[in-house]
Amino acid sequence: MTPGRRLVFRTAATVTVAALAADVMTGCGRAALPAHALAQIRSAAPTTPPPPTAPAPAPVRPAPLGHDGLPEVHSQIKTTDKVVFITVDDGWQKDPGFVKLIRDRKIPITVFLMNDAAKENYGYFRQLQQAGALIEDHTLIHPVMTRLSYAQQKYQICHSADLYARQYGVRPTLFRAPYGISNNTTRRAAKACGMRALFLWKETARGTILYQVRGGLHPGDVILVHFLPHMTRNFLAMLKRIEKQGFTPAAFKDYLPAGYFQ
Repeated sequence: MTPGRRLVFRTAATVTVAALAADVMTGCGRAALPAHALAQIRSAAPTTPPPPTAPAPAPVRPAPLGHDGLPEVHSQIKTTDKVVFITVDDGWQKDPGFVKLIRDRKIPITVFLMNDAAKENYGYFRQLQQAGALIEDHTLIHPVMTRLSYAQQKYQICHSADLYARQYGVRPTLFRAPYGISNNTTRRAAKACGMRALFLWKETARGTILYQVRGGLHPGDVILVHFLPHMTRNFLAMLKRIEKQGFTPAAFKDYLPAGYFQ
């Protein structure tokens, strides 16, 4: 047999087997197969594989609560990295140069916004938010919280958070009490308003840095700044002092569990 004829034979044989299988499957073959053999042929037919299953999302670790079940109060974030966290309070002064500085140098800050100071120009703080700042809660009118009832404290925290949610599209989950004065009633009210933590500070700054603890900055320190005149100039002076000590400003979102913000 020539090579060409062998090829024709094999091709014809393949067609014949395929035709026989088709006849059997349709019930038109001359010799009927037993039911169990027919089932085996059918089960051997290719099937469409199921679509891949998306991996389950990682569980969100909630913000830790104190032993009393209330939000914890922080003045420092636990870390060994040489980072500090810059927080800016109130909102009275609205220096356009400060927005440019934050945007151009991508400096992470958290703004604890007080509504009386912000309400005449919510848009200014929207620019800071667009530059990467977190907008968090610092009450409506900056009262001494411990002089207020639970209902009054709750109103100060909840109502300002509701206002900022409408203005900035994200509801605050972090709270700073005016003057840093709070009690367990404040913490109860903060929890009822959806706050995950309260924040104090380790240093204050207005160009120069004032320390609560000797020895300069420490890893994870929270620094308190205010929106004051000469904001950009003073902020730059503070940054130089931070950098001179070998520290870098960091974002809360990079060092706190996601549960603080969801």
